[in-house]
Amino acid sequence: VGSNFKKNRGGLMEMYQANLERRIQQGDWNLVCRDEDLCKEVEGLLSKGAAQDTHSPLGLDPLSVMETSLEALPSTSGQTGLERLAKAFEVLELAALNLYLCPWRKEYRVVKMFSGMFTHWVKPGLTLHQIKELFGLLGYQHMGIGEEEELRLSSKPVHADSLLQLACAFFTARIECRLLLSCISPLGSSLEWELQLIRERKRGHSLQIARDSAKRKMESTPQSSEHETTVDLDLYTDDHLEPGQQAETNHMTAPPNLTYTPPKESQSSHGTSHSNTTSSKRENDDSTSKAKLVCVTTMTYQINPKPCLTELILCCKLISSLNVFKAKQMYLHF
Repeated sequence: VGSNFKKNRGGLMEMYQANLERRIQQGDWNLVCRDEDLCKEVEGLLSKGAAQDTHSPLGLDPLSVMETSLEALPSTSGQTGLERLAKAFEVLELAALNLYLCPWRKEYRVVKMFSGMFTHWVKPGLTLHQIKELFGLLGYQHMGIGEEEELRLSSKPVHADSLLQLACAFFTARIECRLLLSCISPLGSSLEWELQLIRERKRGHSLQIARDSAKRKMESTPQSSEHETTVDLDLYTDDHLEPGQQAETNHMTAPPNLTYTPPKESQSSHGTSHSNTTSSKRENDDSTSKAKLVCVTTMTYQINPKPCLTELILCCKLISSLNVFKAKQMYLHF
């Protein structure tokens, strides 16, 4: 395996460097490699065996970069995740080649993270952590916040051979994206398809075996919308839950079925007016000979039809007071 790694690395690096030098000699300073012959050559190298056999000797694990990016970044630009990643790898290839060929140029020392190219090609495809790591390989350090955010070249430059190797690695990663896209486009490109195919490639499968394995797994798994997310919202808390995360206490669910026992009444808790109202209401309820079951949502509680002794005494006092009042009215009338 080690000899194959050296062969792939050496052969691919030689082809990439020769192609770059030939284009420059011809006056073509569009540094990003778009030579179809070389692209087809690398596609064949990638598709026949494990992707790591080609990527690892170049010092990059693009499949892990792809998987993390697709899991973290939503698709909002109309492009697939692999298309966005291909653009990001292209910018990284260009940055590596600029430093390789013209390390003395001052404009290459700072990359503005709010420039047009960075905003439209890099940020949609890579997380901030990935941006720091991948540009860090080229010698850039993340600095500033907000509109002042930038990547500044460190005082210790990366060796020219390493820059060329990284440019080749980003080129090969871009071809991997292109290869995967061509593989799944007849099946209908989606986030689930892209992730499944990438994971099969990470297992060391050739392109055809990875495609067949991903197809079987996708057909046996229910499909969900690429933009569908499930977020639990709680009326009583302001916690922000990520999709799929469950709250520790769900205040929006119905309470369990419980038997409610009314609290015992104390004599001191009844005032004159309150007792009169309560007694009148209880008199109406006393006509029921059996317990009533009252349902409030999912909670059930029982009302006791038997009045307590205190309530009977209060009722008698109320009736006596009413009789005295009526007698006075009759006396005044006559």
